[in-house]
Amino acid sequence: MTVGEKIKYYRNIRGISQEMLGNLSGINPATIKKYEYGIRNPKPDQLLKITNALGISINLFMDFDIETVSDVLSLLFKLDEQIDMKFEAEKDENGEFIPSTVKLSFQNAAINQKLCTYLKAKQGADIPIEDVKNCLVDDNRVVRKGVKRITVKVFPQ
Repeated sequence: MTVGEKIKYYRNIRGISQEMLGNLSGINPATIKKYEYGIRNPKPDQLLKITNALGISINLFMDFDIETVSDVLSLLFKLDEQIDMKFEAEKDENGEFIPSTVKLSFQNAAINQKLCTYLKAKQGADIPIEDVKNCLVDDNRVVRKGVKRITVKVFPQ
């Protein structure tokens, strides 16, 4: 999906018009329309206003090129710094970890539940997997270490 398509997708999920999104974000509705049609692309500060108005993470609009071991490990280490993750592996008779047994999990029930939903969908759902992903990421509960039960959400009046 393009940036404009994502804006439209999440705006429609929220059930708000381009005009309402413009009012909530402080951006002219005509500009919102241009973003959605791909005529223009929002600058980072404009995109942040839009995502805040929609109550979603700006990360939904980022495309990560993950190609190397370094790319994967960098993301995992960042996640481990900020959220409660658990890494496990079995050990051999010498006390060394066995690479093929490495597992990672999250200490947050909401994340684990969403991952289970994703696994179920990935293994044969009738719904397109992209739709499932978009639905699952539409959740603004804060999961940072040391923070519990905070939701950041904006609902239009």
